[in-house]
Parts: sequence; C-alpha cells; structure tokens
Amino acid sequence: MSRFSTWRGKLAVALPVALGSFLLGRMADAGPTGAAPAKEPLVVAAARTVGVKRCLPMIAAIAQRATAGATLQDIIVDWDRKMPDSAPFFSLTGLGNGTLRAALSIAAIPSPAGCAVLVERVSYAARPCAAVASGELGGFPSGQLIDGITVYQNPRQAGETYSLISNNGGCLVLRRQASLNWAG
Repeated sequence: MSRFSTWRGKLAVALPVALGSFLLGRMADAGPTGAAPAKEPLVVAAARTVGVKRCLPMIAAIAQRATAGATLQDIIVDWDRKMPDSAPFFSLTGLGNGTLRAALSIAAIPSPAGCAVLVERVSYAARPCAAVASGELGGFPSGQLIDGITVYQNPRQAGETYSLISNNGGCLVLRRQASLNWAG
C-alpha cells in the first residue's frame, strides 16, 4: 500500500468526522436558547471598542433606530487614535435586508454641551419621488434645491430633513439629522 493511499484512507474517515463535529457545533450555537438578546449595532460595538465614551449613548440611540430591521451590516470607522473620547468619531454603516440596501453615516463630535451629531441615511425607493413624498412626507414644507432634488423639513423635528433625488425612474432618499448639542 502506498503512502498516498494510506493518507487518503485516513482523510476519508477524519474529514467527515471533523466536518460533522464543526457543523453540529455551529447548529448547537444557532439552536434555541430562549429569548435572544437584542443585537447591538456594529457601529456601537466599534465606537465602544475604540474608546468612545462621551458620545456613545447618542451613537447607540441613533444606531438602534436606524439599523432596525437590517439583517446585514458592515462598517467603516475613523477616529483619533490618540484621543478617541474627546475627538470626532465618523462611521459609515452598510445595511441590508433581502435585496434592499441603505447606508448610514454618523459623525459624532464631543462638545461642551454634550455631543454634536450629523446623521445621514441613504436609501433607494423604486418609485418616483412624488410618490415617496405623498406617501411619507405629507404636510412637510419643501423647497427645490436644484431640478430633480427637493428637500422636505420635518415640522416636528428641528434639524431633520429629507432630500428626494429623482434618479432613473426611482428616488434616492437622503434622511439627514443635525444637532449641535445632543444631550440625550
């Protein structure tokens, strides 16, 4: 018997056993364990990991709402590695659910009054912007930025705007919130 056939025989037994053990372990990890804890958005875990503390409650509150329903998430973050808690924190989170995609950008800047923040969420609606506006932004004052871009102001939330951008039969939706002194 050659060395090759000896190894092939050992692999024929070892490989299925190892693969089966791995899969059973993964299935056990995924199995029911009672009520699953709420998943923390990746951006919150990243901010905590790099040392953001002052603006972390704000980032967490925003991210919990803005990532709700997302089954896919990935992030890019930028921060001051020397002073993570007293300098700006910037993030871009890619969100997905089925075939739907969106991007969430959070800029958090510590300030004497708390934190300044700029949040933008970009998504696409496969219908004309006029349909998006009438269905979701009724009663919001609006103005045209340039041809094809209309900005709507949320009358109940200062600093919150929705920009609808006409694009190839669909509508790019940019939801923007800005606060110079978010205190929580």
